[in-house]
Amino acid sequence: MNDLRKQAYVFAAIAVISVIAAFFMVNVELPPGSHYVSAFNVLLFAAPAFWATTYWIGTRAAIGLFAVLGIYALVIETVAIITGFPYGHFDYSEHLGFKLFGYVPWTVAFAWTPLAIGAWAVAAQFASNVLVRIAVGTLLLTLFDLVLDPGAVYINFWQYPEGGVFYGVPMSNFAGWLLTGAIGLALIEGFGSIVRPLLPVPVQLTSSALAIVLFWTMIALFGGLWIAACIGVAIVVALVLIYRTNFYAFNDIVVYVDNDDRPIGTERKLAAHHSETALHRAFSIFLFNEQGELLLQQRAHSKKTWPGVWSNSCCGHPMLHESTESAVRRRVKDELGMKSLRIVLALPDFRYRAELNGIVENEICPVYVGVVDGDLAPAPDEVAETTWVKWDVFLAMVRDPASGISPWAVLEAEELERGGLLRAKLQELGIALPSH
Repeated sequence: MNDLRKQAYVFAAIAVISVIAAFFMVNVELPPGSHYVSAFNVLLFAAPAFWATTYWIGTRAAIGLFAVLGIYALVIETVAIITGFPYGHFDYSEHLGFKLFGYVPWTVAFAWTPLAIGAWAVAAQFASNVLVRIAVGTLLLTLFDLVLDPGAVYINFWQYPEGGVFYGVPMSNFAGWLLTGAIGLALIEGFGSIVRPLLPVPVQLTSSALAIVLFWTMIALFGGLWIAACIGVAIVVALVLIYRTNFYAFNDIVVYVDNDDRPIGTERKLAAHHSETALHRAFSIFLFNEQGELLLQQRAHSKKTWPGVWSNSCCGHPMLHESTESAVRRRVKDELGMKSLRIVLALPDFRYRAELNGIVENEICPVYVGVVDGDLAPAPDEVAETTWVKWDVFLAMVRDPASGISPWAVLEAEELERGGLLRAKLQELGIALPSH
């Protein structure tokens, strides 16, 4: 199952939960302690955007971006409550959790931030100019609030004492969102200029905004806020279409590096491999069973690089902000269907370049040795066939040019055999190879 289909199932589940939750929130009086549930839901809705941000710019930078935007949101909301600027006078109820300094619920930091990031990410799919991105993102963020604010007023999350023409929300509120949204999106742009992401802006950054707008659309529908509901439906449909059109999988990206293994760029896997493939990160692993037999795989015939060629157990490419060991475990699970895995790094500095049919592999490729336990379930689009062989049999194969073993597996096998390295690594894993 591809990543986009998996996410479609997740979103379908979120949609069902949102419908149920919205129905009860509109039709049942919120009980004491509901602020705990509300706070949990705010964090739950923010999680997909945070997850996507960690894959985009790394965990540390993602925390930094959320912190900057969250603090900004809390400061602006506090100023607005005290002064009435820029949204107009309003007050929060107790339903969103503990109020910092008695003014703004702490959850606001996590409620506004994914909306701002989502709006900016949508704009980034279409606009290369910074000012255009900020303008388009700000307009979209304000459209989000045309759905969110009426619903929140309806279920008494907050109130405007003087009321307003749009389901109790004054026009000053939306004007305020235009101002504060523009500043918030400028903060995202500034943060990006410091971090300098190597990945394209992923549409997955919109995932939380999509879920949040869907939820408040359901609130509007059940509450009879028909204009807000229609706006929400239009936004949800547009976001889904944008998501499907602009989606790319993080694990489908190759990381280009310099000679010191420092990332310098990224590219989709198929586009990255050609007659002049640039140096990039990879990994290779030799998997053994408890009997000391080596797993070989025949690469799927549909692959662009070395189709139908027999090779070592598994190879792949780490994602940009992923450790090589995590990438190995992920790939073994996805490609071979094996979760029970013990591994050890054997050749940390292995590097090679090879060519077949005009396609070049050019990789910094650490080599691991591992032991697996359990049945194989190879992915047919990755693996055509598998077999288990004794190590000495495999050595004879790699030393026979007619065997057609992949060039990297040949080089790696000889390095592993040199000085008894493989046997030593397998002993660390509790496996002993038969003597020569």
